[in-house]
Amino acid sequence: MRWLWFGILAAILFGLWGLFDKLSGALSPFTSNLILYTSALIVTLIMLVFSKKIKFTKYAFLSGIFAGMGNFFILYSLLKNKLILVFPFVSLAGAVSFLIIWIFEKPKYNQKQKIFAVIGLILCFLGILLVATGSEGLLNFVKELAISPLYLLFSLFVLIGFTLWIFLTYKSVSKEDISSENSTFLSVLGSFVVAVLSVLILNYSSITSFQFFNIRSYIYPILAGICVAFGILLTFSAFKGTTTKSKLQEAIVAILANAELIPLLFLSYFILHEWVWEGFVGTIIVLAGLFSLHFAEMIKK
Repeated sequence: MRWLWFGILAAILFGLWGLFDKLSGALSPFTSNLILYTSALIVTLIMLVFSKKIKFTKYAFLSGIFAGMGNFFILYSLLKNKLILVFPFVSLAGAVSFLIIWIFEKPKYNQKQKIFAVIGLILCFLGILLVATGSEGLLNFVKELAISPLYLLFSLFVLIGFTLWIFLTYKSVSKEDISSENSTFLSVLGSFVVAVLSVLILNYSSITSFQFFNIRSYIYPILAGICVAFGILLTFSAFKGTTTKSKLQEAIVAILANAELIPLLFLSYFILHEWVWEGFVGTIIVLAGLFSLHFAEMIKK
């Protein structure tokens, strides 16, 4: 059951990342993103000291490329005050990545497993949607979704980015024989490359702001980067610890890795005092969905 604890800890760390992203809202998304992944890269370089073997692999690196793309569009959405409306698509990536795994690998389920797995996925989706839209209200979420093509485009990029991040992370674990520390470094390196290119191509002038750099000014993206580095490490470790051929354990890890909204909800309540009843109800629904998926895994064929 170590894989499950790794997944839960990853969800908590990504929740902290979400909190620090919210607190970084006053910064340019280009500056914040670059600082975040610079911080994460330094942490992963330290991790490499404990890795037995260092080598380059494509899946781990590509996972970071797409994670960096997804995170960039989350930060960019802060300029339009749409962060809470984009987050449902981050968490939805876990369920979508599981569907991709199922399509490509066609794991076998018996009838009972199919029923509980489908129930679990539906509950997780509904619960995450309720948590994510709680502070704005579900009706407002639907209205924004219907009338904003730009929001839809950003959300699509976020969904694609984090779906491919979790899918390629899974592929790295299943196909590439490298340590979790090595995989984490390559993933963060990919995201760092995206952050650098974003600044150079889209907002080169933001580089001048670094002449005024001090840790206190950029503490939130630095902390976010540390959380991202360890969250990715724990996600790789969780996938490595799964033992099933039915892929339901992998589905739980994928959803947990993208369900940072649940710990973010509690962090926002205790730190930012953003209380919403939808969030707590949604959390209960998500946990019920994860329990259903876990129960489906335990059913004997």
